[in-house]
Amino acid sequence: MQKKSDIKQLPRRSVLAGAVALGASAATAKSIFSPTAATADSTLNGWRFCANCFELFLVDFTVDQSLCPRTRGPHQAAGWTFRLTYNLSPAGTGESGNTQASWRHCYRCAALYWGPGALRCPAGGSHGYIHPSGYPRQFLLPHDIGEPARMQHQWRYCFKCSALFYNGYAYKGQYGLCPYDYIYGHTAAGYDFAIPVSAYT
Repeated sequence: MQKKSDIKQLPRRSVLAGAVALGASAATAKSIFSPTAATADSTLNGWRFCANCFELFLVDFTVDQSLCPRTRGPHQAAGWTFRLTYNLSPAGTGESGNTQASWRHCYRCAALYWGPGALRCPAGGSHGYIHPSGYPRQFLLPHDIGEPARMQHQWRYCFKCSALFYNGYAYKGQYGLCPYDYIYGHTAAGYDFAIPVSAYT
């Protein structure tokens, strides 16, 4: 995970992207990431990197349990704090050329996972999300935009467990641990996601 001293290395090509990362304006977020996402007007702060499994998980009192596949205990937060945009619309709403929808928060392990995959959860079975009324939160992740100011890229989808994990270390053998594959860990597939940073903790 990058440290505070690495902040100056982040390219500062986009002041607007920085505003989105800080949740400065819902209108700004809509205009940049999703021209059709009229409902993508909320953000959720408190997402962290787990130092043991490398997944992105939510520090949130609504989670029944935080479960890391490596330690079988709670996730260990390290590095920066992230803020994600979400809406409460049908799956796929808000998706565009550089934004992928249908990412969900697993209430069983606290990780962020891609809903259509919903593969193996370290708690057993598949990942699951809460939808007490109406549509549940679906998170909108920017991808393939490089690394604008106040964002961190090289977050990837693991096609074996469907969770989002950090794949940005120089030594690519460091893949954390996947609940589907305890030997080789996570395996990256698909887009290069850039996650908005809310605090360089």
